[in-house]
Amino acid sequence: MPVVAVKRLLYVANPFPPMASGGNARHLRFVRYLPEFGWEATVLAVRTTGPVPDPPGVRIERAAALDPEAVYRLARKLAGPMRAGRPPAGAAGPAAGDRFQTSRRGPVDEWLQVPDSYIGWVPAAVLAGRRLLRDERFDALFSSHPRGSSHLVAAALAGGSGLPWVADYRDPWRTNQFRHYPTRFHEALNVRLETWALAQARAVTAINEPMAADLRRLYPALAPATSVIPNGYDPEEAVDDVDLGPGFWIVHTGRIYARTEQVAAFLEALAALPADVRALFLGAGGPEITARAAALGVADRVRFEPFAPRSRALGVQRAAGALLLITGRAPESLSSKLPEYLASGRPVFAMTSAQSAANALVTEARAGRCVSPDEPLGPALAAFVDDARAGRLPSPDPAVVERFDGRALTGLLAELLDDLTGGRG
Repeated sequence: MPVVAVKRLLYVANPFPPMASGGNARHLRFVRYLPEFGWEATVLAVRTTGPVPDPPGVRIERAAALDPEAVYRLARKLAGPMRAGRPPAGAAGPAAGDRFQTSRRGPVDEWLQVPDSYIGWVPAAVLAGRRLLRDERFDALFSSHPRGSSHLVAAALAGGSGLPWVADYRDPWRTNQFRHYPTRFHEALNVRLETWALAQARAVTAINEPMAADLRRLYPALAPATSVIPNGYDPEEAVDDVDLGPGFWIVHTGRIYARTEQVAAFLEALAALPADVRALFLGAGGPEITARAAALGVADRVRFEPFAPRSRALGVQRAAGALLLITGRAPESLSSKLPEYLASGRPVFAMTSAQSAANALVTEARAGRCVSPDEPLGPALAAFVDDARAGRLPSPDPAVVERFDGRALTGLLAELLDDLTGGRG
């Protein structure tokens, strides 16, 4: 029987455990299942601390980063006059000024840390990666956005080594709907950085077709090498047995990001429902949302929990009466949690635009109801809860759910890597 040589992938990942991040799930699925397809990943990650354990059996090389907190402390001292006065030059109206006054980190990232808060990690990571490439054999490179700093590291390593690099996108870079450029210079700099980086790429992957189509439009030379590898779920992950207590629980897992207005609208609709309808936000919260719940008189029906291990988060999803999804408005709007929601078998109430990738997937899977941010929320949520409690909502279509099996999706990545490196070893 012929011996199949294992190919080696240098996998640039930031964030990565021990940091807590929704993006970790995609990384961990890939590095877990790639060996089944003839690829072994060495992860190049940032040296940091956090609550998430390192994945067993994965080699991780770490490079130190300039502490972003030191930059934030310096910026707060320099930004005193701006907080008390006018918005920064180039800010687009009152919303930008409000962001500057209410966000501790956003303006610092927008003004000083391009493309992101881990730009200080790039030099050390490039040096560490060059050492690995000099001392050992690797066959290909992989990195995932966000953050753009990861693409800069991988691009520098690809340019210096000639190895094929796959640039993965979980969110857009230059066209991100939640990205606010304080000046045209900042926007142009991000465009230049992404353009330089992708000039080194041999292939591009994105989590959905709208994002891939946008990349093909922006970088036509890479269009034939741009494909979709969705986010997925891991059928072998541990799931805790969770009891949420009495009542009908609507659960949201993961961060809220810039969607506090949509959360406020949900809480207002919740307040009109029977008292035994409750909500749990796992991994999200904050004083603004808590105060809104109190003002609406539903503080006793809304629970906020901080970070929890993935096994508990998955268990909470399965214990829910229904799952809440909140996305942006752009066509590429999705969420890494949606495949996990589908795999849980629970009905999904999605606050998302009619043009979004999330709407398309929930509709195709017959997994629940979608409501546009511009539609009245109260009647739609009330009808959804009534139907869910009465068992009138079907489980997500198994054929659709199966497409997001993390092992099969890793096989797609391995096929792409094999094509770039001349077939399997």
